[in-house]
Amino acid sequence: MGYYTPPVYNTSGMKSDLAQESENFLRHAVASAMSGYEPRDSQTRMLEACAEILDSGGILMAEAGTGTGKTFAYLIPIILSGKKALISTRTINLQEQLASKDLAFLASLKKFSYVIAKGRGHYICLRRLYAFQPADTEETAEHKRVVEWADETDNGDIEEFSLHKKPLIWDRVCSDADACRGKKCGYLRGCSYFAARRKWEAADILVTNHALLAVNAMLDDDKKLLPPSEALVIDEAHSLDSVVSDQIGIDLSEGGMERIFNKLLKVDQRGVYKGHLSKSPELFSDVEELKVKAGLFWTRVRASVENRRVIKGGFALKEELSGLADSIASLLEKIRTSALNLFTEDEELDLKAELLRLRALREEIGIFPEEQAGYVRWAEIEGNRTALRMSPIYPSGFIRENLLPHYASAVLTSATLSVSGDFSLMEDILGITGAARLALPSPFDIKKQVRVEIRKGIDLQQDNGPARLAEVILKEASRKKGGTLALFTSRAVMSRTWQLCSEGLKTAGLNPMTQGEMSNRKMLEIMRAGTDSVIFGLDSFWEGVDVKGDALNCLIITKLPFEVPTEPLVVARTEEIRKKGGNPFRDYSLPRAILKFKQGFGRLIRSKDDTGRVIVCDERILTKNYGRQFLAGIE
Repeated sequence: MGYYTPPVYNTSGMKSDLAQESENFLRHAVASAMSGYEPRDSQTRMLEACAEILDSGGILMAEAGTGTGKTFAYLIPIILSGKKALISTRTINLQEQLASKDLAFLASLKKFSYVIAKGRGHYICLRRLYAFQPADTEETAEHKRVVEWADETDNGDIEEFSLHKKPLIWDRVCSDADACRGKKCGYLRGCSYFAARRKWEAADILVTNHALLAVNAMLDDDKKLLPPSEALVIDEAHSLDSVVSDQIGIDLSEGGMERIFNKLLKVDQRGVYKGHLSKSPELFSDVEELKVKAGLFWTRVRASVENRRVIKGGFALKEELSGLADSIASLLEKIRTSALNLFTEDEELDLKAELLRLRALREEIGIFPEEQAGYVRWAEIEGNRTALRMSPIYPSGFIRENLLPHYASAVLTSATLSVSGDFSLMEDILGITGAARLALPSPFDIKKQVRVEIRKGIDLQQDNGPARLAEVILKEASRKKGGTLALFTSRAVMSRTWQLCSEGLKTAGLNPMTQGEMSNRKMLEIMRAGTDSVIFGLDSFWEGVDVKGDALNCLIITKLPFEVPTEPLVVARTEEIRKKGGNPFRDYSLPRAILKFKQGFGRLIRSKDDTGRVIVCDERILTKNYGRQFLAGIE
């Protein structure tokens, strides 16, 4: 399918039949079935725009402020149009929320089918499960629990595993495309993954996530995972570029290599060789030498490559990487000629799957050393993780050429797609051209519901900055008017501030929690259950947090969320803008920060009855000329 032409809207002033039918459904069927429903002009306008794009084809970029009700605005026209649609959102949690709440409610009013689509690794493989050979008593007990669950589960989705914790053996018993016998498998009739695929094909609406959407777009037409659809909705579209970039980029990590090598061969606590090649002693020395060579390479990376610095030109450790690739190639050839006929059919399938991963690793090693046009490379050396990364500077070409052309109509929506109605930043990043645009303000009365306060004299680059910030957090949270969420842009600053005030918060009778000590979901559940929580959060708390009422009454933005200028992607993007004669701060850094600020600000007010305070601990919002643009973005 070719590229889109700009959508042509109905210029007669008359609503299309689908738009009128959708509005009637909203105002009558939905309003009568939903307690406390209130008509919202912004929701109606978005609903009409979505109906028009479904009728005419093309792309709609719709920014919908908090409280618009954007989900119903795009779902209702899709349902009434009868077109098969794919809805993509950022996370599996949001997929499940969309299905269990909004789609379930609408399906009670109008008959249609819907289902969630997840990656293959979420489903159990019965062949691998029953062929699994535990290595110790812990694996034996865990295998027994998984078998018992597999005998009872209706869909084989790991999310429903009763222990609510992914088993340690899961990656060896889950569905794997490279270890699948397909139609020749004796367990095909009971295969959870292919049962899910049949449901995807039959459903009117399929709910997926950005990662699976990107993977699907990478595949040839005859190998795609998701069924063809007429309409695509990308919800939380502001996060699409980072997810797509992760999928189409390269991530060579020390841990990833170790996992592949250890699946081939490792020595257990008793000194016994385990793994796919444990029956091939003539290959033991080759695998061990490969492990040693990889270990030395990563040691060299840590010693000679600077963390998160853009790698220009040829990679300094190119020869070492080349040697590693040669060793992998040599091992692959020896396995091919000496090992493949020593195994049972099940063992050989799993070995071949691991060898495909080994070949893919070798290919990525071959790509990384040389600079690639349109890509940026860097090393990540943080804590227990050492990795080499390569990412597209912008995923725009991939989105424009591989993803969007497969859908007649596409709606990209989020609460943060524009800066004061200007969509150019997100259009450039996502490769969108010729789209219809719609920017809708929140229906909430933000000026009445929110009190914004600016705290001066806090410079987090100064030694006393975290201490001043800790004083503000302790003072504001101790008012005990409700829960508090403190949003940080730096893990180091968050950790230091936490050290300075967490005990004081506990002494004040509050319940402080910091990101990383438990899951985000668990922290938010605790916050919703009371009014005394204080959460210290980083990037993932700037969006996706939905806590109503006094459970969240105070939002503290510790710093204007400018991206770190030395981050590899930021460096690469600003260089691209300079080459084209643009102004990196005006054209990229500032609008990016404003969008992030809007995301964070939106965590506080989630209903028309919510009230609260936003404390901004960065006086640049008052003292710099650009500061007023942050405030304008939330009005």
